[in-house]
This record gives sequence, C-alpha cells and structure tokens, in this order.
Amino acid sequence: MWTIESVREAAAAPADVFRLYVDPSTWSEWGHNATWARADGPLVEGGTVEVRAGYGRVYPCRIRRLVAGHALELEVRPPLMTVINTYEVEPTADGARIRHALEVSGPLAGIMRLIRLNRVYQGWLDKEVGKLIEMASTQGAGPGGRSEPGELRPS
Repeated sequence: MWTIESVREAAAAPADVFRLYVDPSTWSEWGHNATWARADGPLVEGGTVEVRAGYGRVYPCRIRRLVAGHALELEVRPPLMTVINTYEVEPTADGARIRHALEVSGPLAGIMRLIRLNRVYQGWLDKEVGKLIEMASTQGAGPGGRSEPGELRPS
C-alpha cells in the first residue's frame, strides 16, 4: 500500500470548493483521471458515482464518507487494487486549506510503486488541486456573487 497527498492553501471559499466535490458533472474538469462522472441523485454515504477513467473504462465509485461542507471519500476497485480518493476542505483565515489524498492497495500497489507510478500520480494530484482552486476561485462570479471564506451558501 502507498499513499500520496497534495495540500494547498487558497483564497477560495470552502463552500465553493465543496460544491465542486459534490457535483460529479465538474469532476472531469478538475479530476486527474475522469472524462465524465455521474450520479443518479444527490451524493450520500454508501451511494455510487459512475466515473469514466481517462483510458475509457467506467468504474463505480462508492462514497465511503461524506461530511457536509468538509469531506468526500470515494473507493474504486480497478482489477487487482483498491483506490481510496479523499477530498477535504477546511476554512482558514484567508480562504481554504485543500487536501487531496490517494491511497492505493492490493496486489498491483507494490508493482506500481516499484516502477515509480506513485511519483507520476503525485504530479497529477498536484495539478488536480491547482485546477480545483482555480475553478472554486472563479465559480462564485455569477448570480449571488462569491462566497466569503468559511461561509456555506445554498446550492
């Protein structure tokens, strides 16, 4: 098993970040390996979101944890491994602290680490957080304006 994470502070409202987490239609815009994602309704713990990976395969992603305004954790089981994606946002004095983590376990995890795929994934995770910050920082520009740091706006 191996785990990587990317943590950044941003001048974005936590509510704007979290809104992107719970809107699967945005995942392909900021997620590192999603060409589309869809859920049958609002996200709930135990629910499933279908995600099409960049290489064409569609995976059911089970929602392991959902903490309103704070965190989303997904589990996906490609062949011979389990991947846990964790997305977290916390308010700071200037906006938000964003943490994305990827945990890979199973028979292929060791091989992936040996050939240093964890380093490739680290770069993708860092870019993912950057894209998310950019989207969250600009998404509140429409009707209703941008959320204040720490403020939760209704969707």
